[in-house]
Amino acid sequence: MWQSLVERIIPKVQGSLDMQFLFIIIFAVVIFLFVVGIGRGQRSRGRRTWHTTPCQNRSDLTEALKHITSLPYLDEHETVIAAGANDVWRNLCETLDRSFSRPGVAIYARLVGSADCTAWGPRPFAEGSTFPGFRVIAAVPRRELVLEGCHRFSSYALIFRLDHVSPDRSRLRAESRAAFPGLAGSLYRLIVIGSGGHVVGMRRLLSAIRRPWSLNGER
Repeated sequence: MWQSLVERIIPKVQGSLDMQFLFIIIFAVVIFLFVVGIGRGQRSRGRRTWHTTPCQNRSDLTEALKHITSLPYLDEHETVIAAGANDVWRNLCETLDRSFSRPGVAIYARLVGSADCTAWGPRPFAEGSTFPGFRVIAAVPRRELVLEGCHRFSSYALIFRLDHVSPDRSRLRAESRAAFPGLAGSLYRLIVIGSGGHVVGMRRLLSAIRRPWSLNGER
């Protein structure tokens, strides 16, 4: 029933990132209230929990990277940009910081109980930097940016890799990994992944990173 409902609704909202974001927020609110209500009245008698596992702070880099590697693979998107790796790296960090630090994203991060809900730490990104929904686990300028996050319904990671194509062309790849434990996590996955919202969001994010050079004639 959920899948058919999503399939009927999503074509009407995929044309707009704002509408897609609103769509996800509305369903997340419903799930949040439902899960909280169930959780308060639930007894610990070996029944299946509706909650995901709590977020853990991993101060050790090796442990954090091991956890990210263990997360199920979702997908990978890529784009070739008519710019050197140094420029692409700078715009990657700026675009992520700008896109995820908007008030609406911060509110959403708090709503779902994200471990990181504020922008903090050095810019350009370095290990330990945060913005709503994510923490920087590793940052190798012009090569790789590893982000991790978690909230009530999911533990996830986003890995950006930059490959040299030519002196004035770079390939940017974005790999997504995530786990959705419990029944609440399964419902959340259906909303975010099953709806196609994740794919739309990643394509638009890469497009935003590429945009400065697209305006100069690159497509």
